[in-house]
Amino acid sequence: MLVERVKALPFEREEIPFLTKVAEEIEKSNLDFPVLYAGSGGDLEHGVVLGNRLIFVDSHLPETNLAEIRRKAETFGEVIKEKRVGKLGNGGKHVIRFEFLGEVIELIYYAEDATELLKNPPKEIKDGLSVYFVKVPLPKEPKVGSLRSPDSLAKALKLVVIDGFYLERECPLCRVLKPELLGFEKIASGYISALSVYNEKGNLYRKVKDVDNIEELLKIDLSLSGGECMLEPL
Repeated sequence: MLVERVKALPFEREEIPFLTKVAEEIEKSNLDFPVLYAGSGGDLEHGVVLGNRLIFVDSHLPETNLAEIRRKAETFGEVIKEKRVGKLGNGGKHVIRFEFLGEVIELIYYAEDATELLKNPPKEIKDGLSVYFVKVPLPKEPKVGSLRSPDSLAKALKLVVIDGFYLERECPLCRVLKPELLGFEKIASGYISALSVYNEKGNLYRKVKDVDNIEELLKIDLSLSGGECMLEPL
């Protein structure tokens, strides 16, 4: 199912091997929990290879992002239903259901600062996540929190269920400590495209256990690495 989506979408040739591995691993786990894509923009193609229940969060240009998501959904297949509940940017959400390769996918879009949303998770993710995905964590709007902060990252990783996944580019789980110390194992690395000045690989981690003090460990790792900005520009 997910692997077939990778084959059906117009990805860059260089990213297909990594995305295929990601889809294979998620498909094998067969977890019935939603995918949270923080800082999603309108990037529907990378979202749909991760699952059928998608939660997108991005405070930047929400109406533009929704128009792009709708356009892509119509290109992939057929939009079945669309509705808005509440006011975007003030706790409201936009729901799009569409068909892709014979399956129905539901996408819920929140126009929020993802770090604030994680402090009080909406009902869709309170019971857990199958995948937490961050591709470009740098804030695009003033006063938006960093997805790479130990506080924000710890809250998201705690929502990931056992055998669930953390997929990232530019938002490392750890820089100095071993992933296993934080309850994760790295299972794949490779190229994933992003609108960014940084030449970072994508990394897929599987959660193997809950770690109560993960925020403290993330702070220690950040301190050992020398600070927040550790990426080297191209």
